[in-house]
Amino acid sequence: MIKIQSTSRNSALGEPIILRQTTKSRLIFLPEIVNNVENPDCCVKGAFIYQVKLPSGEWELFKTLDLNKLKDGEWVKISIKTEELKKLIVDLDKYYNIYEKFGIQQGSKEFILTDDNIKPILEQILEKKGNFLKLLEKGGPEILEKLLTWLSVTSDTELVVNKLQNLKIDNLNKINSLLGVSNIKKLLELWEKNKENPDEEFWQQTFTNHSWILSQIFSHPIVILNDKAFVGGKAITDKGGKIIDFLFQNKITSNVILIEIKNPNTKLLGHEYRGVYSISEELSGTINQVLNYREELNKNYFSLLEASDNEFVSFNPKCLIIAGCIKAEINNKVKLKTLEIFRNDIKSVEVISFDELHEKISMMLNLLEANK
Repeated sequence: MIKIQSTSRNSALGEPIILRQTTKSRLIFLPEIVNNVENPDCCVKGAFIYQVKLPSGEWELFKTLDLNKLKDGEWVKISIKTEELKKLIVDLDKYYNIYEKFGIQQGSKEFILTDDNIKPILEQILEKKGNFLKLLEKGGPEILEKLLTWLSVTSDTELVVNKLQNLKIDNLNKINSLLGVSNIKKLLELWEKNKENPDEEFWQQTFTNHSWILSQIFSHPIVILNDKAFVGGKAITDKGGKIIDFLFQNKITSNVILIEIKNPNTKLLGHEYRGVYSISEELSGTINQVLNYREELNKNYFSLLEASDNEFVSFNPKCLIIAGCIKAEINNKVKLKTLEIFRNDIKSVEVISFDELHEKISMMLNLLEANK
């Protein structure tokens, strides 16, 4: 908000622009808007003023120095720091804009975003790229975040949709691409910082927050049906329930997919045996675990369907395990051959490593950045 007080029909004083301040003194610039008939673009003038604070807390002006009375050899120097000069330029630009849009208003006026002036002010902000960057610089990234949050939760969705429809398709694609790139970059940064994190709960939560990652593994469209999904297996004592990490379903056919998440440190291979390697106990145990979950799901399908709010089917459902890191563990051709033969031979369970999935997401990022 900027306050303007008219001093005549052709002039108005603005608020002091504080350039430098301590507990006892400060340097300000006092702007004044004027009607410059000969050169309307030159509509702002002002004065630098040095002030000291009185015991009452009020600021007192130093006595005016008449520069015309300086004697030979006498001079006055006022040094302005880079940050102070930038603040002065930015703040004075507001007064130029006020004069350009509204001229000199009589009396005391406060210029804020209202129904009357919000459009010209926003147009001015968005007219030039530099103006919008200044807005982000002053308000921080939170300005953009608040705007996007409002768009996502506003009840006036029809108005927003109508305005978006006026945008060119290419511009919408660029916005969507930009948001997608930002989201993927944040995820990859999180992934890089935790690539050796053995906490399975952390990875399960990460995939819950970014469930779209798992949809990139399959060639058909899938949506999350539930995380920490109960698939049956409880005894009469209410013990032994089977909980799968994720239960997805094909968006078209509604057939379910069982997904079990381990961690990047999970061993994929075991010991060497006569020129080949065995599958690790961790991986073979996880395979048996997820197959057992699938059996329980099929066995309890009708009771689970009756208790579910969502329709789904279970026709020989696919099972997926995300575990281990190939680059960190598979260091020779024999190990690679063993793993690939094993993975290609098990038809109902797909095993993908964390670094394979990471690479798939990185390729998606490269594609989006290329389109951007």
